Amino acid sequence: MPFRCKYCGGYFCDEHRLPELHDCTGYYRYSRSTTGQESYRAPGYSYTPSRSNRIGFSQKELRDLAIGLAVIIAIPLFTRLGLLLSRPFLMLGFILVYGLAFILHEFAHKFMAQRLGYWAEFRLNQQGLLLTLLSFISPIKIIAPGAVMIGGVMRGDDYGKISIVGPLTNIGLGIIYLLILLFTRSSFVASLAWVGILINSSLALFNLIPFGVFDGAKIMKWNRAAWAGVFLSALALFIYTYL
Repeated sequence: MPFRCKYCGGYFCDEHRLPELHDCTGYYRYSRSTTGQESYRAPGYSYTPSRSNRIGFSQKELRDLAIGLAVIIAIPLFTRLGLLLSRPFLMLGFILVYGLAFILHEFAHKFMAQRLGYWAEFRLNQQGLLLTLLSFISPIKIIAPGAVMIGGVMRGDDYGKISIVGPLTNIGLGIIYLLILLFTRSSFVASLAWVGILINSSLALFNLIPFGVFDGAKIMKWNRAAWAGVFLSALALFIYTYL
């Protein structure tokens, strides 16, 4: 039971991790999805879905994002430690590329969920954090210290739409880096662009795994053609880095 409900404190499997799926006895009972009220309430956070106030961050979420970002930034520092002394500006560039790949992916999930009217916050995950730390010494880099948790009864295709925007964001970043790589004459910029393509395509492919708690499983249930299109795009970018 790897998921702990932030409302009632109970531990649940992936199938029942959302509060509406396990008859939650905590703050969730006061959300719009169970009482018809217009505000979502959680410890330390208040959010009212409206056109003028869709985006919000709690102190706990900001803390978890900061920890997750710090772990991500540590990956290039650990794996390319020699660059910190020999080429510090290149190292700073790598840190920025890694950080943007992670933070924009999570923001895409969060902002789409809030745009659709759901409560959404990033939370650290013990298993994901452990995998990310293990990737320090592994040739395969995994960036998954946590995920965006969503509260509210899902409507229609919303789950698929919320899930797909994360990988799409990484693919979009990968394409931008690809264009930079094709047109730049600077070896410094080319190095950053190559790493940008690699890390964003890797992150997209990892999240598109079509089973378990990954985005890919939710996208597959929603639209198999959409999953295939996004997966092939990410795969093409990834393969390009090794040509």
